[in-house]
Amino acid sequence: MISTRKKIVLQTGVMAAAIFFGSTTNAAELKQADTEKDASKEKPKIEKLTVLGHAARIAPATVPLDITQPTSKIQSGFLANNIIPLASVDDIIQFQPSVFSQNPNGPGMGKAETMSLRGFQDGQYNMTFDGIPFGNASDMGHTTSSLFISHFLGEAQIDRGPGTASTIGNATFGGTMGFTSKNPAARMGTTLYGTYGSFNTRAGGIEFDTGKTRMGRAFIDMQHEETNGYLTNSSERRSNLMFKDVIDLAPETTLTIETTYNKEWQYTTQGATLDDYKKYGKNYGLCNDPSKQCYYGYQPSVYTSDFDYISLKTKLLSWLTLENQIYTSGFEHDYSESTDASQGDTAANGVTFYNAAGKKVATYKNDIPGKYADAAYRTYGDTLRLKGHTSYGDILLGVWADVQKDRRYTYAIDLSQNSVPVLGKNGSAYSYDISDLNTTIQPYLELNFHPWAGATIKPGVKYSIFKRDYDAGINKGTKLPLKDTQSYGSWQPSIAINQRIMKNWSAYAQVARGFLAPPLSVFQVSSVGNVKPETTMNYQVGSVYHGRNWMLSLDGYYINFSNYIASAQIQVPNIGTTSTYVNSGGAVYRGIELEGQYVIGYGFSLYGNYSVNDAKYKHSNVRVAKSPNALASFGLLYESEHGPYFSIMGKYAGTHWGLDSTTDDADNTVFKNQYKIGSTVTADLAMGWRIHHIGSFFSNVTPSIKIANLFNNRAISDFAGNQSYGDAPLFWRIAGRSVFFNMTATMP
Repeated sequence: MISTRKKIVLQTGVMAAAIFFGSTTNAAELKQADTEKDASKEKPKIEKLTVLGHAARIAPATVPLDITQPTSKIQSGFLANNIIPLASVDDIIQFQPSVFSQNPNGPGMGKAETMSLRGFQDGQYNMTFDGIPFGNASDMGHTTSSLFISHFLGEAQIDRGPGTASTIGNATFGGTMGFTSKNPAARMGTTLYGTYGSFNTRAGGIEFDTGKTRMGRAFIDMQHEETNGYLTNSSERRSNLMFKDVIDLAPETTLTIETTYNKEWQYTTQGATLDDYKKYGKNYGLCNDPSKQCYYGYQPSVYTSDFDYISLKTKLLSWLTLENQIYTSGFEHDYSESTDASQGDTAANGVTFYNAAGKKVATYKNDIPGKYADAAYRTYGDTLRLKGHTSYGDILLGVWADVQKDRRYTYAIDLSQNSVPVLGKNGSAYSYDISDLNTTIQPYLELNFHPWAGATIKPGVKYSIFKRDYDAGINKGTKLPLKDTQSYGSWQPSIAINQRIMKNWSAYAQVARGFLAPPLSVFQVSSVGNVKPETTMNYQVGSVYHGRNWMLSLDGYYINFSNYIASAQIQVPNIGTTSTYVNSGGAVYRGIELEGQYVIGYGFSLYGNYSVNDAKYKHSNVRVAKSPNALASFGLLYESEHGPYFSIMGKYAGTHWGLDSTTDDADNTVFKNQYKIGSTVTADLAMGWRIHHIGSFFSNVTPSIKIANLFNNRAISDFAGNQSYGDAPLFWRIAGRSVFFNMTATMP
């Protein structure tokens, strides 16, 4: 037991250190501290507070010393100071090393049209929520605006490597973006928060914490947001809800129940031509003319998602712990759209009707062609983790099992005639009608041992099994029925080492094999055959140093990618330009990443990262599309114990190419770079003031302002595809400057 006098001395010491080093604690951090204090039944632990330790909490990322792969942690302090509550995950990660993301409709508004890690595109890296992997059934991708918002999160961790054997997921070779939900507070309270700003954006939310009760510590957090969006006629409405309850069943047993629900409604844009930007402005998205396909009223989309789990963590024996998570998640995209939402030429209009026998019956030249589509999946899964502690080290044993039921279909409609279905030459209005069942099983074994002083070695192996049962009444591409099953399996050995050179200096190295099953699109051909999965060999080394007032991390990586399945643009008769997937043979990803922080003093600190990322197809100079050759972030941050804080953060994205493959005159796929996108620089400014104890009604009030794209750079930022009529290239631009006023108030 620690005596009362000693407790007072220790707590006073920590408070004095916090004041001396310019520490301040926001409402979220106070709640987190209370939670950890009340939840723990062990002896109190006093964390040593250093100048760097405080500055790291408010920086875009911090790098731990014990890592075995390049890792950046985004802590609650940075989320609270710099990210508006309604922000999506693409805003949260944008300043991380080797991350390229942009949202053309404004921060937190609509989905990110571009999000990559080291040049790997969405679907080629792993994404987890509270340690549970999730992703779209078709290509393992994610619709960012349909996920959780920043106000629901406690922290995030970006692992730019394949992880060890215990890292579960379908695409771990490209890295893992891991998001952790915040914990309920130990004390009862209500927090109100809201945002008002550019593009007629209005958002408000309320969080209620129960405090410690017989039913555990729980909270419910609800938010609603409406905005016109930066792009013309691209408005959005979104509602988000999260409930979490943490129940201490016994001193060594915790049960967690969590559920989230998200619903978003928006008008979906498809990019714009350079001529349209010149004619209508740099914020052109959709038009206001019902006689054209670009009319916004033809493009409504609804995204609905949920994520639910029950987690049990317990100590079975003095040396053995168990964690089991049973979960389900769902996603649905229900929408209609014109054949080409970017098309403003009435010559592209026209709808032809056929009868059930395939005979033409009527043509309406001025009608608007379109489609209705619905894509929905439901996932059920379980993660089981066992950890045994021995005198030689730790043994990690577990398995991830996941079953995903997927249904998607689309049929042609005439938007000018109340969206009536339009039968085609095959006698059906359906372009495709597909059901598939995807099964993943990943058992793993990993050892964490310390063979000599300062060393941690983690050898391990997991085996990935992925099975896709495909059943198409009308297959996309062929328009014929197809029923097929493909199974893929692969051993994924790995070994990693961390050597502590000095108390505050470490080095690490890692070798791992990666695996990714082919996307759904490989079934959409006349003969599937035996499609090989994608595989990688990942090699990386790095080092981390923590000084009293500075931190530096450096790493290099080399990834040999075999059987790379790349996106390509092709011409389809009677349809126009569309996307497909081709086997590119292989690619090599390599690069160097540097990340650092320096504490100036008096609450000021500097942060920066720089990465050189090279991704090319083997035996050629063709760069992988959408992979910038360099990325950097840089900024100045300040926080005072008296309440004020601010930061100015910049982001640099180097040049990249929109496409890496095309078709020649004989309709053969050839690899060639097209549509070069120049480098861009943007800056964000955030400032606020935490005011404590406003009378007896509010315990904390924080007014703040966030200015995104401070210098209003609206340059072309990415390629968006080609128009289906005329084949003109489409592009995205950086969303213009936006100003958001935020207010958070906590009532005890």
